[in-house]
Formats: sequence, structure tokens, C-alpha cells
Amino acid sequence: MKPIYKRFLLIFLLFLITTMIGGYLLYQSYTALNEEVVRRTSLLLGKAVEDALQNAADKNLEQLNAREKKRLRALMNSMTSETGSIIHILLINKNMKILLSSDRSIEGQQYKSPDELRKLKSRQPRVLHAVWGNGVKVLDVIIPLKNSGGDVFGYLRLVLSHQELLYFYKNMWFLFSPMVLLFGLLIILSFYLASKTYRQPLESVRALAHRLDEGDYSFRIDYSGKDEYTDTFYKLNKTIEKVGILNESYKKARKRIATMLKAIDESVVMLDSNGNVQIFNDAALRLFKCPPQSDFEDYFRKIQAENPEFNRFIALALKRQNEELSKDLTVWLPDGQDLFVRAQCQVLTEEQRVSGVLLLFKDVRMLEELQNNLQRSMKFSVIANLASSISHEIKNPLSAMAIHAEILNSSLSRPETANSDRIAKSLAVLQNEIKRLNRIIHQFFTLARANQPNLTLLNINAVMKDVLLLVQQQTVERNIQLDVELAPHLDFIYGDADQIKQVVLNLLLNAFQAIERDGRVIVRTKQQNNRILVEIQDNGRGMIPEVQQHIFDLYYSTKPDGSGIGLAISKKIMDAHDGRISFESVPGQGTRFVLDFPRKEASTQTNIPTLAKG
Repeated sequence: MKPIYKRFLLIFLLFLITTMIGGYLLYQSYTALNEEVVRRTSLLLGKAVEDALQNAADKNLEQLNAREKKRLRALMNSMTSETGSIIHILLINKNMKILLSSDRSIEGQQYKSPDELRKLKSRQPRVLHAVWGNGVKVLDVIIPLKNSGGDVFGYLRLVLSHQELLYFYKNMWFLFSPMVLLFGLLIILSFYLASKTYRQPLESVRALAHRLDEGDYSFRIDYSGKDEYTDTFYKLNKTIEKVGILNESYKKARKRIATMLKAIDESVVMLDSNGNVQIFNDAALRLFKCPPQSDFEDYFRKIQAENPEFNRFIALALKRQNEELSKDLTVWLPDGQDLFVRAQCQVLTEEQRVSGVLLLFKDVRMLEELQNNLQRSMKFSVIANLASSISHEIKNPLSAMAIHAEILNSSLSRPETANSDRIAKSLAVLQNEIKRLNRIIHQFFTLARANQPNLTLLNINAVMKDVLLLVQQQTVERNIQLDVELAPHLDFIYGDADQIKQVVLNLLLNAFQAIERDGRVIVRTKQQNNRILVEIQDNGRGMIPEVQQHIFDLYYSTKPDGSGIGLAISKKIMDAHDGRISFESVPGQGTRFVLDFPRKEASTQTNIPTLAKG
């Protein structure tokens, strides 16, 4: 059944129920009124009979002679009938004796029953319900007769047919019922005609809504009637036509935007005013490493939940709506990995209300890594090309210097040699310089050869303990407090133990030299998500910003006797282990270096050798 018919049926049922309830209440009121009308009618009939009898007697009823009684009896008989309204009339004196009656056989009888006496003795007219003779319901009307002084000298009793009095009023129900039925039929007919009038417009609107929900804006309402709907449907068709044109324009614009977003290298994410993702590009999927089977909207919502600093950055942008903010952030991903990104935020407004937020992300580590790798590749390429051609050029003089130094040293052992002290000093300087040159050449070749790491399963705490044994004597000599905090139960890593020791030893020696004497160095290991971290922190003199920009550059050193190769080699070793080396330094307060290794997992075991070979 269609909804419109259901509504009409519901209205009709409500009307029918209301009519029945109203009819019932009306019937109850009618019955009560009917009873009152019957009572009053009975009293009026009794009063009329009383007046007729008194006029006929024209004297005291106690003194009537036989002729007068006969005439009154005939009058009573003319008023009564077994099938009429008045069945019986009795004239009773104050001693409760029947003086006259329409039934002569009961004249002279006297009422002695207490119930009858209680009914008769009354100073006011009464109408009582009773059963007459063969079970017929009657009305017993008792009217007291009073003299001029107001004293009761007798009673007039009428027995009236209750059925005859109610017959007319009950017949009114048979008139009322057809009227109700006719009225209900008229309402049903009205509902039918109304539904027929509204059915076509409603069906047209319903079909329109269905087609619009499917995205079909070509549908038009075909209504041929000439009534109040004609102009409305015409305007509605025009509106839908305009909406269809706008929808096509929107689809084309969306395709162009999607094409532009794919062409942009930067990661783009646009949020609505509630913080939900509206638009994103493929670069964002790659940057945030969204799994293929995941929904990016839900994935990005998880990233927001795990990064309060990122949410504060967006809140600050919303507060400063007219400014384009940029900030470098560390963003933690749901799988435990972290990103170091440069985020740019622009608030979008429409009619002075915030409609969304446009976010642009750049991978800072990738940018820095590309720049540094390019520079290091150029330097390492030059070194590798020059190494073979200059090695003998350097080694030959050094060999000769070493030989002559030995000869001179042997000559000085002879007592006759003059100026032995000055020659001894010169020779000592010469030998020290030769050792320093040999050390530089060794580091140079180590850097140029790019040896492949021998990767094995390592416990980083065991590696750290070996290195700490090597530097224990220096901490005593330099009066340096060495605090060691090695976290228990760390996951294993894959690495070359000798190369990692070389990196850690280099950082410790640099820390000792930075604090000189009476300082403190903290060595700490810990696990953070999927990474194993080694921290080496000192309270030395720190580094100024200009130095911090170049510490990994080849041959860059702030120490008078430094070669500038140690940190460059450390950086290369960490790269070969798929790790990272980073630092924080504050001038006058100290420096903290962090070595970041991937923990042991299937992907690590296959990826590290590949990176090391590159």
C-alpha cells in the first residue's frame, strides 16, 4: 500500500474511532435526557389527569355519589388503554383506600403493604419504575392531592407504559445510525478524490528524488495538469537543470584538481572544519606509508591521535587564520616509525568562516639526505679517483724519511756526534710527524675503499661494554665521570661489530676532548618503537651553529691537530647499517649524539646488505 493511502486510511480510522466514542457519549447523554423527559412527561400526564378529575367532580372526592363516580370512571376509562401510554388510573384517599379506579374490580381495596405505603405517602409528586402484571415495565406516577390549606387529602396514581414513552426516542437511533454511515462514506469519497488529485504530483516528486539520489540530473517532472502545481514543477525543473550544469562543472574541476595533485611532489592533505580528511594526493600516501588495504582518512586520524604537537600546530594555524605557518615536526606513524617533516598550514575561509585547513608536507630527512649524499658522493668520488694515483707519491717520501730518521738515530748513538741534543729533538719531531701522516693516510684509504660491513646478529650492549673498557683509563686520567645506563632486554640488531665500535669510540673520544677535564659523559642505550638508540652526551663546551652545519663534512675540523675525517667515516658506517646519526648541541652546555639502528626483523635482514653494497 502506498504511503498516501496509508495516511488516508489512518485518518479515516481516527475519524471512525472518534465518531464511535462521540456517538457513545452522545447516546449516554441522550439516555439520561430521555429518562428525564419520560419523568417530566409522566408528571405532566398525571397533572392533566388530576385536573380533569377535579373539574369533572367539581367537589370533594370523598362526597361523590354513584352517578358522579360513574361519570369519573368513564372518564378514566377513556384515558386508559392496555396498549396506550396510560394503563391504569387510581384515586386513593388519605387512608390509603381506593375510591375510584379505571378497573372497578379493585375499588374499595386498601393498601396495607409497607412497601406500597412507603411509595404512596409523599407530599411531592413521584415517578417510580415498576413491573406491572405479566412482567411489563411501567412507570408508577403518584401525585398527592392537596386542599386549599395545603393538606394532603388523597393521592392520584397512574400506571404508565414505559415502553410506549421510550419508543419514539429509541427510534431516533435508527435515524442517527444511517446519518453516521452516510457521513463516513462521504469522508471516504473525499479522501479518494483528494488522493487521486495528489497522487500524480507525489509520484513525480518521488521519481525525481530517486533519480537525483542516483546522481541523474537529466530527469524532469512531466506534469500536464493545469493547477497550483504547474508553476511549481516548472520552476523545479529549471532549478534541476541549473544544478546539473553545476554538477558537471564540479566533476571537471575535481578531475583537474586530482591531476594537479598527482603532479605535485609535495604531500597535500586538506581537512574540513571538523578535522576530517577531504582531499589528499599519492605523495601523502607514500610519505606517511599508508598500507594499501587501509583507508587514508582513518589512517590519518590515527596519526593525529598519536601526535599532540601536530594537533597544536593546526590549532595555532586556526588561531592565526591570516598567516601561513611552517614548522619542522617529528611525526610518529601507527607502526612505530617516525618522520621528520616540514609542515606548512594554510587556513581556508568562506564568508569569514573556517571551511578547512590545507596542509603541505616535505620530508626534511630526505631533502637533507639527498643534499648531503650528493656532496659526499662528489667528495668520495674525487678521493677514490685520486687515491691510487697519489698513494706512491706520498708513500715514497715517507719511506725515505723513515729510513733517514733511523740512520740519524743510529748515528746519534755514537758519542762523538756533535749537537746530539738538538738533533735528537729534531728527529723526535720528524718521527711524530711521520706517524701523524701515516695515520691520516690510513684514515684516507679507509674512507676511500668503502669496505663492505660484515653483518651479524649483535647485542648493542655487548658492543658498548667492549668500547667502554678501551676508554676506561682515559676517564681516570682526565678525571671524567662516566655514567653508563644500558637498558636491559634490548632487541638485537644486524651490524659489523668492529665498525660500530669505531663509531662509538670516535664519539667518546670527541666527547672527552670537548670537556677536557673534570666533566661528565653519559652513555645510554634504549629501545624506542622499532629502533635501537645509543646516546652519548657530554657537558662540554658545545658547538656553535656554524660548526654544527659542517661537522659531517670531509676534512672539516675545529681541532688544531684534527683530520676532519672521523665523523665523515662514522656517518658512512651508519648509512651502511641503514641507521642514522644525529646530534643536539648547545654552546656552553654540551652535546648529545644519537645513533639510531633498526631492530632485527625480516625486512632489516634483507635490506641492510643491499644498502651496504651501495
